[in-house]
Formats: sequence, C-alpha cells, structure tokens
Amino acid sequence: MKKYICEIASELFEIFLVELNGYGVEILNKDENLTLFAIYDYDKEAILNIFEDLGSGKIVLEEEIKEEDWEEKWKENFKPIEIPPFIVIPEWEVYQGNDLIPIKLKIAMAFGTGLHPSTQIMLSLIPKYVSQGDKVIDVGCGTGILSIASAKLGAEVDAIDIEKEAVEECKINSWENEVKVNCWQAGIEDIKNSYDVVLSNLQMEIFDKYFDRLKNLFKKYWLISGIFKDEKDKILKMAEDNGLKVVEISSKPEEGKPDDLWHGFVIKHK
Repeated sequence: MKKYICEIASELFEIFLVELNGYGVEILNKDENLTLFAIYDYDKEAILNIFEDLGSGKIVLEEEIKEEDWEEKWKENFKPIEIPPFIVIPEWEVYQGNDLIPIKLKIAMAFGTGLHPSTQIMLSLIPKYVSQGDKVIDVGCGTGILSIASAKLGAEVDAIDIEKEAVEECKINSWENEVKVNCWQAGIEDIKNSYDVVLSNLQMEIFDKYFDRLKNLFKKYWLISGIFKDEKDKILKMAEDNGLKVVEISSKPEEGKPDDLWHGFVIKHK
C-alpha cells in the first residue's frame, strides 16, 4: 500500500481537503506557513492534479507500507464523530446505542483530521430538510457520506462524482450501511432529472461555473456548503440575483481557527 507524505501552504490545506471529497489524511506537522501530512492508498496523479490546481503543494516522500500496520494505526487513533442525529463510525465498529443514527465509512476515508467543517455542516442540515420519500441527488458525492445520511432518513438517493475512485467508495460505503444509493461517474452537465433536494458540498469555483445549472435541478431545497470565509457574500448575491430565498445559513470554524469560517446554506425558490 502506498503512503504519500506531502506538504502544502497551510492557508491552502483546508481547501485541499475539500478537493479530496472527504478522504482522510494524517497531519504530521502544521504551523502558520506549512502543513506536512500523509495520504494513504490514494491515486498519485489525483493528488498532483489538486496541487497543480491550487498552485501549491508537493509529494516529498513516497513509500510502500504493510496494509495491516496502516489499518491498526487508524484503529488506534479513531474516535467516533457525532453530528446529531448521526454518529460516524468506521466499518469495523458496531454502534450499541439507540439515540443516534450510525453511518459507517471505510477505514481512513474520513478520520485523519475528523470530518471537514463543510461536511459537518451538511450533516447537521440534512435532517431538517430531507424527508422520507424525497428524491435527492448528491453532487460531488466523495465518500458518499451525505448520500448515506439522506438514505438513512428514507430518501431515494442518486450520487455522482467526476472521480471514478470516489464513485467506488460511495458504492462500498452504501453497501456497508445497508442502504440503496445509485452512484455513478458523471459531471453536473450530465444530470438529466430534477430532484426534491440537491446536496452540493463543493468549491466556490464550481458554483461560479454551474450555479445557473444547479438552481434548476431542485424543487424543495438546495443545500450548499464548501464556502469559505468571504465567499459567503458571493453565494448570497447569486441567490438574490436568481430570485432564490436563503432559508438558513450555518457556519463552522476550522479547528483552532475561530475566524476561519466555513459556511452552509439552505436555499429554496421564492
């Protein structure tokens, strides 16, 4: 199994995590200038492409490790992640409680740094706006965590991602959670149907390009996240310019950085 030790400017690290669509990393060292981290069992070209898009980052060491050692490392460091009514646990865990809805994820896919703030925001909004029987699409599904959460609430879920690897992880995680999610490889321009609820935890650049397309896909609600700091104003203006109503805004800071806020939005037609 491949282990990639990488470095990137600290100001771009959280954006890099968003680009990974929920895939976990291990932070080795982080200061105000540089973050050193490890990624396990991930596509090397995909890592390099993200670095190229961000204009920062490089792989400083590539090594082969024993899979069993890697797996035990994650088990030792794992802590369940609660975002009521959900609790996110690894595939080997069995949730013994009755108060929360368990979501199982493949080992290492979401536990390197905990769930990203934008993912946590989406998980907190989904129970309010996704109802049993709703037709939902998760745009840029990554690990499938948002799709699984929606399916656990009784929704009929489609999930798309442009990355083949992400689609495969979504399928595996859906199977682990015993829910039906229709996962396939596609881009936003390939969506043919409309849905009750659209989920899109994406980068601002994608909303810049596809806002007009996405706004026509939902009937009830459009849940948006992946929006960092002042990008919030751009989403609010886009909604206003397109005659949409912002029902709720939810914000969450990066760990240890109270001023670095990520934002989520719930939007509906007026």
